[in-house]
Amino acid sequence: MISEKVFRDGLFNESELNNMADKAEVKNMLDDVLNKYREKAEEDERITEKLKDFERKISIRFEDDGNYHFTISKGEVGDIKEGALSKSEITIDTDTVTMKALIEGKIGVMEAYARKRIKVDASFLDMLKIKDMF
Repeated sequence: MISEKVFRDGLFNESELNNMADKAEVKNMLDDVLNKYREKAEEDERITEKLKDFERKISIRFEDDGNYHFTISKGEVGDIKEGALSKSEITIDTDTVTMKALIEGKIGVMEAYARKRIKVDASFLDMLKIKDMF
């Protein structure tokens, strides 16, 4: 269930909240994000080079849907998998409405962060490495 905070902060209108993504749509959105990132990496070797020595487990936790995770290993981005990890180096906490709006470009990461709609638990260097991913 979507939190009261999402409704109260006025970032989304009622119709957008009613169009909350379901579990399959969330996984598809995340798959699309990673596929677009892979395409960018194929076109620009600098992206892969930046991540060549980067080994991280990344968790995405949705307060209204569940948990997903993927890995980055030697410049390669793994597939999205459902479920929680016992330990990850990078954790992203949000809700499906916010993630959908981010992916669709309706809001920016900084606005979502400023409104406390997304939280990223990672080192500063890790954030710099993955900033172009989402």
